[in-house]
Amino acid sequence: MLKIVACVASQHDFGLVAVSAGICLLGCFSTVTLMAEAARAERRSVSPWLIAAAFVFGCSVWSLHFVAMLAFQPGAQAAYGLLPTAASIGIAVAGALIAFLIWCRADHDPLKVAAAGLVLAAAISGMHYAGVGAMAANSLLAFEEALVHASLGLCATLAVIALARAGDLAGLGRRIEVSLWLALAICGLHFTGMTALTVAPATPVEGGGAVLGSTQLGLAVGLVSLAVLAAGLTALLMQQHLMRRRMDELSRMRLLGNLAHEVLFIHREGRVVEINQAGLRLFGAPASEIIGRPLLDLFAEADAPVLLRRSRCHPEDLFPEEFEVRTAAGIAVPVELTCRAIEYLGRPATAVALRDLSRRRRDEARIRHLALHDALTDLPNRTLLEERLGLALENAAENGTSVALAYLDLDRFKPVNDFHGHAAGDALLVQAAKRMLAELRPTDTLARIGGDEFVIVLAHTRTLAQVAETAERLVAALGRPFQIEGQIGGSVEGLRVEIGASVGIALYPSDGSTAESLKRAADTALYRVKDEGRGAVRFFEAAMDEQLQARRRIEHELSGAIARGELALDYQPIVNGRTGEIEIFEALIRWHHPERGCVFPADFIPLAEQTDQIGRIGAWVLDTACAAAAAWPHPWRVSVNVSPKQFRQPGFAAGVAAVLGRHGLSPGRLVLEITESVFIHDAATALTVLTALRTLGVRLALDDFGTGYSSLSYLQRFQFDKIKVDRSFVRGLGQHADALTIVRAITHLGHNLGLTVTVEGVETQEQLTVLRELGCDQMQGYLFARPAPMTNLSETGPSDRARLRALFSNEAARAYA
Repeated sequence: MLKIVACVASQHDFGLVAVSAGICLLGCFSTVTLMAEAARAERRSVSPWLIAAAFVFGCSVWSLHFVAMLAFQPGAQAAYGLLPTAASIGIAVAGALIAFLIWCRADHDPLKVAAAGLVLAAAISGMHYAGVGAMAANSLLAFEEALVHASLGLCATLAVIALARAGDLAGLGRRIEVSLWLALAICGLHFTGMTALTVAPATPVEGGGAVLGSTQLGLAVGLVSLAVLAAGLTALLMQQHLMRRRMDELSRMRLLGNLAHEVLFIHREGRVVEINQAGLRLFGAPASEIIGRPLLDLFAEADAPVLLRRSRCHPEDLFPEEFEVRTAAGIAVPVELTCRAIEYLGRPATAVALRDLSRRRRDEARIRHLALHDALTDLPNRTLLEERLGLALENAAENGTSVALAYLDLDRFKPVNDFHGHAAGDALLVQAAKRMLAELRPTDTLARIGGDEFVIVLAHTRTLAQVAETAERLVAALGRPFQIEGQIGGSVEGLRVEIGASVGIALYPSDGSTAESLKRAADTALYRVKDEGRGAVRFFEAAMDEQLQARRRIEHELSGAIARGELALDYQPIVNGRTGEIEIFEALIRWHHPERGCVFPADFIPLAEQTDQIGRIGAWVLDTACAAAAAWPHPWRVSVNVSPKQFRQPGFAAGVAAVLGRHGLSPGRLVLEITESVFIHDAATALTVLTALRTLGVRLALDDFGTGYSSLSYLQRFQFDKIKVDRSFVRGLGQHADALTIVRAITHLGHNLGLTVTVEGVETQEQLTVLRELGCDQMQGYLFARPAPMTNLSETGPSDRARLRALFSNEAARAYA
């Protein structure tokens, strides 16, 4: 070491040595800067950066060597062979390029890094000793072998260290450090090698080739040094430009990332290097706690194997998958993960997008809940009922237990809806559902399948007594008064409502082995309860099914009765209350069944009402009665009963006008009898239809007056032509004083309102006498005539009319008195 220092001190010009060292440092820093850009660049664009780095490095080594050679043995004139001098720079550049290519592809492999360092040391050494050999043009050279070996070893060691430390050149400090290691490798080799050199002047060899003197060499070195300086400045400016571009790119990326609603983060080699604001909100942590963390730390432990599998695949080949991330608060959040390979700040990385699935999961759960539950009461609907009933039957079959299925209908619910509005009905349903739930076990299922229809699945039942006790508790709970608060029917005061319930029950497996058969049995039992008066509990019996099948046969047969000509009309006269003269014939339908004989309206009209056949039957009655009346020899009126369902059909008034026009019957000869139930569903629409009929000229009668809820209010809202007193009041005349009082009040009310009063159900002379004294305008009943086909009435018409007049004679009245 002392010999090397002495050589530098005694045999070199300090000024030129300093210049050579500066050129070396600048060249090395420029080289390292270019190497850093090559490390960041994509694989296809690495070569231009490495070629530039090799050129700058080779020129730097060459410049340092020959500037130092010009500083060697101050005052001495030396000559250099042109070809060896030129070859030396080629050795430096080519060797450096090979070394840098090996280093760039080393991927941190120590052996490859060491190989690159040795190649680089060989390039530096080759350049040096080739350059020293160029002095042989006019000098004799002698080398000290030990120092030569020392120079080679020193250069190799420092070159390997330099490239080993060049694994990460992102920071300025690391680039300066690597530059110093390279400079030490170059300078160490040069000055150790120069210490090993002894130069003796000699006479130039004739024909030895072209040579460079010190002046020409100085000019060449100056030009090369200038090139190194320019290259260094260019590298620095380019790095500054690239850095600014990367920062702009980073700023844009962060801006776009923060504008996104999704969580976006970038990781490299399994560690997070960037994350947007949405990600910070999701994880509930600042960026300092997220950036730098291993990727697996952000996800649930159960997802680690799948994430590791994904990390071994190319991002472009992966499909979105669902995972759970862990927030800083320890909450697991479901996300959908998508990733793409990107270049981030000049280096490969992976961009990950996380879409928060929490809201979608909540929405899916809500949608599923809505799909399986009733929107009003939040009870299971028909779909969920099917699932639970099926599961209960499967469990019962496996365990040998029983299941009870109960169908429950609310009694008197319809009037609440009709008179107090749907808001009151909805509030009542909600309260009823809560009461029923309070009487059931958690293992039972209460479902709403219709307006006021509920189904209960009683799983794991043991005895009939237990099932009956539960059903009776439900009926008792629903029988207690309900208090409906809030604005009901335009009033802000509470409404007190009393309803009831009917329950039909079927048991598995005795009443049905499948869900469908069990439901059919429970529905049949409920139907029997309704027929028997409601408000009770009935278990299914085999006889019920037989009756139900018989009812369904009647329904089917009734549907084809018109086409088969089995329906016919009988006519019953309505006579004048003073003279007994016939004024009207009421058309009464009969069904002449081929097996059952004559079936009266009371036996099949309710069935037609329930099965919606009443509209077709009612239209047939109206058409047939009008056709018959148009053919009568005397202009009697014809009276036709209209069911509420028929009345509410769209275009009913227009249909009546069409029938009258088709048969040429005067509208004044048609009397339509309606009951007050036509007002219940929609009183305003009913009034519109009645007004249209009145405009048409049809006469209108309010049938069964006194038996409904609001007869007087309907008379106030619409002016009928007449009212018909129900036969139940007439039947009590002479037996109950209240009956006489009611009929007298109705008669006086009708007359005061200018209405015709017709009483029906007159069967005795005593009733006739009382009604005549009350001043009833028209009468109808078996006392005058039974319903019969019009042909029979026409054949016996004169005698019948004489008999009727006799009933109203003064002699008959005195005879009875």
